[in-house]
Amino acid sequence: MKRLLKILVLVVILALILKVFIVDAFKIPTGSMKDTLLEGDFLLVNKVAYSIATPQQIPFLGNRLSRTELISTGKPSFNDVVAFEIPANYYDPTSEEYSVLVKRIIGLPGDTIEIKDQELYINHKKYRTPSYIKLNLSESPIEKVNKDLFPYNNKWSLENYGPVVVPKKGMKVELDPKNILLWQNAINTDYEKKVISVEGTVIALNGLPIRDYIFEKDYYFVLGDNRKNSIDSRYFGYIPEEWIIGKAFMIYWSKLPVQSSGISDYFSSIRFSRLMQSID
Repeated sequence: MKRLLKILVLVVILALILKVFIVDAFKIPTGSMKDTLLEGDFLLVNKVAYSIATPQQIPFLGNRLSRTELISTGKPSFNDVVAFEIPANYYDPTSEEYSVLVKRIIGLPGDTIEIKDQELYINHKKYRTPSYIKLNLSESPIEKVNKDLFPYNNKWSLENYGPVVVPKKGMKVELDPKNILLWQNAINTDYEKKVISVEGTVIALNGLPIRDYIFEKDYYFVLGDNRKNSIDSRYFGYIPEEWIIGKAFMIYWSKLPVQSSGISDYFSSIRFSRLMQSID
């Protein structure tokens, strides 16, 4: 009995180490990544795909910790499907409430991103999506023009968006009252607190007037594969590399999001064809 208890304790410790540092599991709650990922898919995420870092929270307790990168193992790549944390109030980088989202990276640091009639343009060139990526462009958006789209002062739509330039570490931008909405969220995120204020034509950083800014972090632009029904960078803007938890690489379980009244209903709701499916 004592030997069995020791084995169980060891298994739990190993599982915690795996979850905290190496692999984590997430459930897809919405259809924003349809048809690549479906509501009810359960994913495995490689947390060491880009870096080995201290945990971002205490397992099962939810207490947030300051993340410190220990070893860099790579950089996020174009078309990677990633899990990342984002403040529940994404206008406020000091927010203690966070959500975990899963989206596809389509904009790397320094890229210019634009959508014209649902077609993606990267650095002013039309991008042809590979056939293995299962985009969903058929669903209708709720509104043709959405005033909540980032940077919140343009009459852009989900089908016609941009252009925007993704901030890159070391990139210098000129600031003025007309473009400050495009950059202020990322600048605040650089400092992990609200540092930008605007009074009339004066833009200030920590109370000191500025006319330009050099970014201190690399940022990314992400989209859901269900392009018309996804809360992504078109709403919350750019995400810094440090928010990325890891790269999604496998669907280990999948179940229709329906209530089951018995064992037969439960088994009929399992999508066996999606089990152990790799994520492209």
